[in-house]
Amino acid sequence: MSPPPVPRRASRDASLAVRSDRGRSWMMAAMAFALVLIYLCIWMTYAGIHTYPRFQQLPPGRSLSVDGVTYRLVGLTRTDVISNGHQTEYAQAGATYVIAQLEIVARTKDPTCSVELVADGKRTWESEAEFFDRRLPQYCGDSDHPVTVGKPWRYEQIFLIPARFAGRLYGIGVEDDASPAPTNVLTPAS
Repeated sequence: MSPPPVPRRASRDASLAVRSDRGRSWMMAAMAFALVLIYLCIWMTYAGIHTYPRFQQLPPGRSLSVDGVTYRLVGLTRTDVISNGHQTEYAQAGATYVIAQLEIVARTKDPTCSVELVADGKRTWESEAEFFDRRLPQYCGDSDHPVTVGKPWRYEQIFLIPARFAGRLYGIGVEDDASPAPTNVLTPAS
């Protein structure tokens, strides 16, 4: 005995059901793709904000507190010659020295005094690793030059930079690793 003939309407409904299942699959794939795209856009924005150095120049003479240390830039001097005790040190050809004189007030013993010189185009320089025999120390206190908690203490940072950037300096950057905010840049009072 043969099965009863399937009415045409039932086969049409089955065909529509297959089509709507295929449409739902494409719709779900498109929604998943859109969610991934939204996630990537948010992540790229976050990474762009937090991985590239950003700087905010403070008004001249303003001080800044970071990690229990208050910084103030007293002076920023450009020179091609540095006195090193009884000797004279000359900058390399095409380079110049920049001397930053800073004053700190520490709220804790053994503060860290890490700063960088900032110029346009997000260019930064760390201070020279060699120490010069100068009137002010180039580090943040030791047994010979202790930092007294709560009292102003001055030191120098010496930077060797290409001479072409000497006129394009912004100031001294003090980075706060605990904050996602831009690095604050100190400038000396006029």
